Amino acid sequence: MDIKRIAAAVMSCVIAAGAGVSGGLSPVQVLAAGKSRVSVHDPSIIKANDGTYYVFGSHIDAARTGDLQNWRTFTNGYARTNNVEFGDLSANLKKAFDWAGEDLEDCVGGFAVWAPDVVWNKDYINADGSKGAYLMYFCTSSTYMRSVIGFAASKNIEGPYTFVDTLIYSGFTSGDSYAKSSTKNVNRKYTSTNIDELIAAGEVTYNNSWFTNGGYNNQAFPNAIDPTIYYDTDGKMYMVYGSWSGGIFTLQIDPSTGRCIHPKSGRTADGRLIDSYFGTKLAGGFHKSGEGPFIEYNPDTGYYYLWETYGGLFSEGGYNMRVFRSTSPTGPFTDPAGRSGIMEANSDLDSTGLKVMGNYKFSSLNKAYMACGHNSVLKDDDGRWYLFYHARFDDGTEYHEVRVHSMYFNAEGWPVVSPFEYSGDAMSANGYETADIAGDYEYIDHGNSTDGKIIGSQKVTLSADGKITGAVTGTWSQAEDSAEAVLNIGGQKYSGYFLAAHDESGRKVMTFTAVGSNNRTVWGAKTAAYAGKDREGGIVDYTDKNSSLINNAYTASGGGKSVYIGDTGLLSGVSYYITNKNSGKVIDLPNGVMDAGTNIQQWEYNGLFAQQWRIIDEGDGWCRIVALGDESKCIAAASSSGDDGVNIELQTYNGTDAQLWKLVRSGMSYGIVSKCSGGKSGLDVYEWSTKDGGNINQWNYWEGDCQLWELSPVYPSVNSGTYAIRSLSSGKYLSIADGKAVQSGERSVFTVTTNSDGSCGISCNGAAIGVHGGTSENGAPVVSGTDSELRIICNKDGSYSVLTGEKSAFDAIGQTEICQSEYSGADSQKFIFEPVIYEDIPEETTVPTEVTTETEIVWGDVNGDGRVTLADSLAVLQFIANEDKYPLDDRAKRAADVYECGGGITAMDSISIQRYDVGAIDKLPESYK
Repeated sequence: MDIKRIAAAVMSCVIAAGAGVSGGLSPVQVLAAGKSRVSVHDPSIIKANDGTYYVFGSHIDAARTGDLQNWRTFTNGYARTNNVEFGDLSANLKKAFDWAGEDLEDCVGGFAVWAPDVVWNKDYINADGSKGAYLMYFCTSSTYMRSVIGFAASKNIEGPYTFVDTLIYSGFTSGDSYAKSSTKNVNRKYTSTNIDELIAAGEVTYNNSWFTNGGYNNQAFPNAIDPTIYYDTDGKMYMVYGSWSGGIFTLQIDPSTGRCIHPKSGRTADGRLIDSYFGTKLAGGFHKSGEGPFIEYNPDTGYYYLWETYGGLFSEGGYNMRVFRSTSPTGPFTDPAGRSGIMEANSDLDSTGLKVMGNYKFSSLNKAYMACGHNSVLKDDDGRWYLFYHARFDDGTEYHEVRVHSMYFNAEGWPVVSPFEYSGDAMSANGYETADIAGDYEYIDHGNSTDGKIIGSQKVTLSADGKITGAVTGTWSQAEDSAEAVLNIGGQKYSGYFLAAHDESGRKVMTFTAVGSNNRTVWGAKTAAYAGKDREGGIVDYTDKNSSLINNAYTASGGGKSVYIGDTGLLSGVSYYITNKNSGKVIDLPNGVMDAGTNIQQWEYNGLFAQQWRIIDEGDGWCRIVALGDESKCIAAASSSGDDGVNIELQTYNGTDAQLWKLVRSGMSYGIVSKCSGGKSGLDVYEWSTKDGGNINQWNYWEGDCQLWELSPVYPSVNSGTYAIRSLSSGKYLSIADGKAVQSGERSVFTVTTNSDGSCGISCNGAAIGVHGGTSENGAPVVSGTDSELRIICNKDGSYSVLTGEKSAFDAIGQTEICQSEYSGADSQKFIFEPVIYEDIPEETTVPTEVTTETEIVWGDVNGDGRVTLADSLAVLQFIANEDKYPLDDRAKRAADVYECGGGITAMDSISIQRYDVGAIDKLPESYK
């Protein structure tokens, strides 16, 4: 059963006592010196226009802070008169109390006003006709199923709030049925609610399923409590609410009135209930645990996150926070394991939802944290995220206090929460030194259970060589350019961050926080104090020396209409691996065959050119996707229609609608829809195949995982060749005018000549370009006729930067000239290198010639054209795939056998040739492992 309903009257007394602390020391021993604590149950966060943070909670309690660490209450709980939030409490909330929450059943002799959420609504029309008000959505409740949600308005965030109306009732019956106390006599029949009025107005349709044997069907429909407000990307306003019983539901809200917009009854596309009165079902059902819903959108990941709390609210009730996500404000919501938040009668509750934290104890805590839950989250004005919740403690009481933790989103887009409460610490932008991470840790695995047991820490060691030993074993790593952490423990990958932060004893220590696809959160806290410093921000080169920006110079595809692909933020002209979300396999040309009509399939990633695709913006959001082995060829629908099942193949590009695609963001993935279907159908892995060779066809786009694709840059080397160079910040091309490098609307051709040591030269019409006078001074112009040693590095987004020294780079910071400035990774220092097809090169431009050996056998020259290029690598792959169809003569076989000479022709010979082609090795044959 739901303890929260039974304990309402008891808890109101406990919390009223806690509120009297009013910013002083709490009855619980203070766990971090100098912090002022408050007791606000079910805290919902809002930041006011003046920068003050407020939490509003159950039992008419609220508190404020300016630093998220020191809180002060300003309310007086259930005071009947001069109530800070509601004035004359009984009179103001009479319409809600007429149904539930005052002197009836579980709250006989008292009140039950719970879980308010306050939002600033600029569009709300007040009673005096003015616009803009703080709206408080809250509930009053008398039993585990009979409650009502209402809302009140105020122009002052601290109140008093004037009651406006009730919105959603629960616990009603089909016929007359009475609940009585010494002051109340309430008919539970649905006609005592607002339902009959909404039916008469045509907004709601009567539903027999609301009832079971005349009583309320709380297995399918919600307890109307715990409302919170959220917005979608179009600015639409929603209210999510519900608890235990039939689950969590959402309704759209009219911002001008603050009232519900009721939908038509039916089913969502994925089969979830839509009820005209209660709204769309998001999670829960069959009286499975789950309450305190909160939804917030993260524009960086593209997901809406649904938070719930499972279990009973008391210390040993197993109260713990869970999170799901969706690309839609109305779901479906799923967890990292891909499981839905919707419960069935036989559902295993603990197996669903990413568990954020359970009852736990580090050695720095005087008391274990218990029953952490009913949370809200905030994205602050500076972009930082925070988690707010109430915690109880292992002290024999049910006293609780507000806690705040910093929160981050990992590489997979899931929230990870810092192990210790927020004490003003910020994560290092560049990460930490290995020596400061390595050492002994207290390790906590929060598991999946809702059993209320305290999770103690275990001892583990993270060694400098990337190993984890102790109570658990595995490996760890930190990203080169950030504090991003990956831990592999017992065969499970956990993704998160390292963070040097203060524990609750006030000592700064290294920590880690990470989550896995098993729905678990793991934490670590180093036992030694942190005495290090943030890692200095160096220049990180993401270049993959095994990949080449130009694979076939005679088919180079040039640039696009824009530096970006539509409105995605992805870069046009950059090469990508395209990975299916469901299978984890990449779009591939089997055996590297470049013939028109070649069937497009999915295969295990191997990093070869047949899995690399340059995506080029063609305007109006459409793009072409060309093969790196032959950029005159592109991905296309076999027939120009939107029909399901149309095969996807390689075609010679001519700009038809069957060859144009649009990337449609879905969370951190993309749907790839065709122009020939009007954007209604997209690339789909047939029958959800997860096997190598799974066929890719076109199917009606419905955002299933088999239709979603993750795009990751290839990061190829800029090899010797001819390029147009385009500024990412301005979209203009580099050219030479009056001896200076400038930005222009006209494309100029630059020749890049790479050296074995990784340096290069860049020239235009035979004249090298570099920094004037060879100076290291910031602001020095880039000019023609200066022979400078440059280095081209690849950035994380797939763009390139041209380094002029250890810490300096080309910079297009202005609108015209290119100068030198200290490298910062700014967009003005990023460029797209667009390969230029040989036929497009002006006659006066010098084209580098291929260098070959003078021996009878040119190692690696399989096709006998006197050069060692990607075409030779392709010839090897074709021979391996089908010797009869792609035979090699004796000379070609000898030339092909470059890896461990005499070992026969294998895929490693193809890779060796590719490595030589991009300059990763400087001679053939070459034996390496």
